Amino acid sequence: MTLPGVVPESSPSTGELLDGRYLLDSRIGSGGMGVVYRARDETLGRTVAVKIFRDSAAEVARTTSETRLLASLNHSSLVTLFDARIGETEPNYLVMEHVEGPTLRDRIVEGPLTPEEAAVMARDLAEALHVVHGAGVVHRDIKPSNILLRRSHVPGERYRAKLADFGIAYLIDSTRLTTPGTLIGTAAYLSPEQVQGAEPAPASDIYALGLVLVEALTGQRAFPQTGTHEAALARLTRDPEIPGSYGYSWRSLLTAMTARDPAERPSALEVVVAARHLGEPSPLDATAQLELPTERMPEADAAVSAGAAVSAGAATSVDAATSAQATEATAATARLDASHPEPPVPVASLAAQSGPPRWLLVVAVLAVVVVAVIVGVLLWSVGAASPDDVPTLPTLEEPLGTHMNDLLEAVSP
Repeated sequence: MTLPGVVPESSPSTGELLDGRYLLDSRIGSGGMGVVYRARDETLGRTVAVKIFRDSAAEVARTTSETRLLASLNHSSLVTLFDARIGETEPNYLVMEHVEGPTLRDRIVEGPLTPEEAAVMARDLAEALHVVHGAGVVHRDIKPSNILLRRSHVPGERYRAKLADFGIAYLIDSTRLTTPGTLIGTAAYLSPEQVQGAEPAPASDIYALGLVLVEALTGQRAFPQTGTHEAALARLTRDPEIPGSYGYSWRSLLTAMTARDPAERPSALEVVVAARHLGEPSPLDATAQLELPTERMPEADAAVSAGAAVSAGAATSVDAATSAQATEATAATARLDASHPEPPVPVASLAAQSGPPRWLLVVAVLAVVVVAVIVGVLLWSVGAASPDDVPTLPTLEEPLGTHMNDLLEAVSP
């Protein structure tokens, strides 16, 4: 006698008809929980997927009620459960929607997904989990091979994602008698709390989905250890490496989804909302891309030159001082920019810093005014004097005497 649900030695094979309705066509997958066949529903004339259980089901009545619960879930990103046979006779099986397309695992072999493709997939799967979690169900085995990609009919979209095997994973886990300490799921995608023996919860699905998204973007598993226990224990000591090249929005979402503390992870609905904005630029991304200048701005040099020219118009000595100060300021600024890059300084500020002191300019202007007044008074007084009042110069040494006589003749009427 075989246990209920165990696939016996004479288990169905291709070409056999189950219950006079489902004709097994070809074997398309297998795992620790059962074997999946592509089959034809002879009654409705459609292609379906039939999963035949490999393990035993301990409580048939409980299994039946949970199967009905799974059948009540409906979402475009969930593989639909069509039919099931759970009873005393074997084989026990589920009949599900057949999705034409590769698994995410097959797609990753071709190379990483683009951020746009990953964003669409994140939204699809998070919406599916929102429905599942709302019904009090936990998937417990989210991984690339359980994500099916169907061709999208929307221009610009290559695939839409569907979450598969959720019904099987929940059904098997809820009906089998497990040994204490036994891990159910795939080690590479278990959450830290699952590794520690806690009951799976919605937050565990969010963690696994975060690891799947990291793998989809990078093409590499977040925890690539080959040993089952090594891979499971790795997440207890470190967080997965989140790619930083896809921007702040991706980093923020994936970091939250893969937090070691389940309480810090977002809900499925929060992931849906965040995924809708993954393609939008973030102000933090723009700030991170700014490059601070390390060379003097041409406009600043022009302003300094203009300031030096104004100073030269006032007095030659002031021009010389200004030129020296401007040269020294330029050299000092260049050294500062090269060793400590700073944000650009306004041109007006640079000009003020590089020009002569304000008090020196004021003194120069006043000196010019005083000289002009004195010369004017002298010219007026000389012009008002009569020819008889022309002074006689004392004898002076040459060539000073000649210069003074020439000056006296020039100002005499």
